[in-house]
Parts: sequence; C-alpha cells; structure tokens
Amino acid sequence: MKRFFLFLIVSAFVFHWFEAGAQGCANPDNIYTFYYNGVKYEIIKENKTWVNAAACAVERGGYLANINSQEEQDSLNYQLTQADIDIYNTIAPDGGGASYVWLGGNDMATEGVWIWDGDNNGEGVQFWQGGVNGNPVNGLYTNWGNEPDNYNNQDGLGLALTNWPLGTTGHWNDVDVGNALYYVVEYSVTGISYNNGSSKGLELYPNPAEHIVIVEYKGSGKLDKLKIFNSLGKTVKETGLKNNKTSVSVAGLSPGVYYVAGEIGGKHIASQLLQVR
Repeated sequence: MKRFFLFLIVSAFVFHWFEAGAQGCANPDNIYTFYYNGVKYEIIKENKTWVNAAACAVERGGYLANINSQEEQDSLNYQLTQADIDIYNTIAPDGGGASYVWLGGNDMATEGVWIWDGDNNGEGVQFWQGGVNGNPVNGLYTNWGNEPDNYNNQDGLGLALTNWPLGTTGHWNDVDVGNALYYVVEYSVTGISYNNGSSKGLELYPNPAEHIVIVEYKGSGKLDKLKIFNSLGKTVKETGLKNNKTSVSVAGLSPGVYYVAGEIGGKHIASQLLQVR
C-alpha cells in the first residue's frame, strides 16, 4: 500500500513537471493570437523585461514584433483592445506612468540608433536616427509620440495602451528595458499554412474558399458567436451560432486572407486563418 501511494505521489509530481514544461516561457492562458496580412502575432499578457520578452519570443519561434506600416499599426491597436489586457498590470513608471507593451525596437547598442532587433541578436534594420528631433531612416514607418527623449537612459520601444504627457494611446515611447511589461510576438510569414489545420479545435473547409466555408468547432463548450476579421483587424462578418458546425457565405468578401474567431460568452476561444479566392 505504501508503494502504491508513493507511486501516486511521484506520478503527480512528474505530471505537474511535464505540464509546467509544456507551457514553456509563457502560459497559454495568457496568450491572445491574431493574424495580420497572413502573419501570426501573439499578445502575451505576462510581465517581462525587454530582454526576457525577446528571449521568450525566440523560444516560441518568433521575435518581438516590428511595425512597418500604418495598416499594421492600426491592426495591432485594434487587437490590443480585444485582448482583455489589464492596463494596470503593464505600466512603465518612467514612461509617464502609462501602460505599454514591448515591441522589437531598441537602441541598446548605440544611443539614438533605433533598430528592429526583436530576437535581441544585436543586429537589425535601423528605422530611426536621433532623439525627439531625429528622423526616420530610409523612409521607414515610425509612430513616436513627442519622443524618444532617453529620459534616464531609456532603450526599449514600448507601444502605449494609455495616454501620457508626451503622447497618446497607440504612440511609441522609449522606456527603460528593465520595466516588466506585456509584449507582442510576431512570427515569420513562412511559418503560416493555409491548409485545413485547426487552432484549439476550430476547423475550416474548404480552405481556401470561394463561396461557402464550413466552420466546425471540436473543442470543449459550445460556440455562441463567430466573427471574421480582415487583415486590418476589422470585423467583416459576424453571426450567432446554434451549434458547433455551420456554413458561412464568403461570396461577398474580397479575395485575400481573413481571420476567423469563435467566441463563448464574449471570450475569444478559438481561431483560424482563412484564405478567400
């Protein structure tokens, strides 16, 4: 009998160890996934310094996100409003007390030389030169507030979730890399597949689709709403569901890549990428 109880204790410990290990550097419950222009992104709602956030992004197969256009910026801004973020848990005190998420920019190597270095290898494309009166490099996209000002040596790029004295929600700010903030991970477009895969039990077929797509959810619970977003993160179709399998017309949608999301009680449960021909 003692051996049996010892076996149960050891088994429970091993199970817990493997379960914790499977989560890696981020708990899946704290990850909000979305797609823009065929690329996968994750908003990870866990507090990490810039360096540790970059390390976790690499461990997960991605890098801290680069923002290269107003459309990409707008999409991310929208998704941040949908990710159920506790804005009081991701504050940078040196950033005017505003709330931020980490992006992949920094000027840690050389002050005023801002590069996209989301994997923290010390190399990347320079997008900004100088301080608050500096200039974009080679016409690359930037979205600073009245920044960067390098206040007390600020080397990490944060995207603001709230206003501060020198900028507003959505603007960029340079903040201390030691701040513990949420962060955005981006994945290479080569890692995206348009095959009939699934994400947390959501399946779409045929995919690519021309007129009708069948949406089937095989996860736990019953979906009560289905939303389709375009590449800018805007809802282009929304429908209530009577069961976990339904057909949806996509005949009125322009050809391109869309993001299909299922909800239960207003909470984002499952998602999948859809290509419309």
